[in-house]
Amino acid sequence: MGGQNGLAGTKVFVTGGSGFIGRRLVAALTAAGAEVTALSRAGQVAGAARTITGGLSDPAVLKDGLAGQAVLFHLAYDVRASAADNLAGFETLLAAATEASVGRIVHTSSIVVYDGWPDSDLTEDSPMEQPGGSPYRQAKIQMERRLMAGSLPAAILQPTIVWGPGSSLWTDALAEALTGGDVILPEPEGVLNGVYVDDLVQALLQAAQVPDLGQERFIISGPEGQTWRGLIEGYAAAIGQGRVRLEPHDALAARLGPKPPEGGDSGPSAAARVSAIARRLLGRERFEALVRQVKRRLSRGGDFTPDHHLLEVYSGTGRCATDRAQTRLGYAPQFGLAEGLAATAPYLKKRLT
Repeated sequence: MGGQNGLAGTKVFVTGGSGFIGRRLVAALTAAGAEVTALSRAGQVAGAARTITGGLSDPAVLKDGLAGQAVLFHLAYDVRASAADNLAGFETLLAAATEASVGRIVHTSSIVVYDGWPDSDLTEDSPMEQPGGSPYRQAKIQMERRLMAGSLPAAILQPTIVWGPGSSLWTDALAEALTGGDVILPEPEGVLNGVYVDDLVQALLQAAQVPDLGQERFIISGPEGQTWRGLIEGYAAAIGQGRVRLEPHDALAARLGPKPPEGGDSGPSAAARVSAIARRLLGRERFEALVRQVKRRLSRGGDFTPDHHLLEVYSGTGRCATDRAQTRLGYAPQFGLAEGLAATAPYLKKRLT
């Protein structure tokens, strides 16, 4: 397998290039000399040689963008839309890629597709047959199945908890919670199967170059030995605020009460629709800065207690094996907690101090 320089001159198409992972992927591809075309619903994608304006629902736009492309990186997933809408967009994209005879697809899925997440040890051969879970999980499962049964070579990457600068849930939200009080974790604490964003980008680049690609799945996670407490205490040290507090798991579960049933795929909530409108009117950065200010004012003096979903993730004891990615892709994560926190600290200080 070649290094990043093996992508020099390679024509690649990226969906989700303005997102958390996508921005870093586009930058890495550009640094490697790839010719990057990015799909965007609004605005230029930073670092891309060419940006095509449109969405996954527009076959004509996709046909234009995918013509002559060696690699399609599919990262986009619209959390403000329904799972059904995301699946429909994926089908349109897959049809366009097949018609254009794209060389390969590198698709970002999620570890949540597996039945045993987060309590069981997982490999790529673990089952993903169990019904239920979130609509997002079911959509990701269906996308994987379509790719595995398709005619195009496909590398399906299944990252665990992706953290680092710009991770809205696993970095930004946790650091913001520390500005208002303690972050509460269950005791006993579970295992953190986490991957720093640049290690995931490394895997994406490697998947674009691995020879003789068929239809293959790869779990992507970071080095073992990471802990939730270590991660969040690292955020606290970076911003000089907050602390982690442990409480018995059973007490936290009792406080939450019965777990509500998973919601149906009813489409975006009213809040999500208002959010989308506000983002268009104010611009993404101004809108998100406003949201952060409001959250901080509301959370002053309040502790951050996990909900049902986070309690499951914080308590999970399963481990996610990356042997196949190491052997097949040459994947070797470079960022343990210390390295990742050192790289994240300047971002958090600028954002929250």
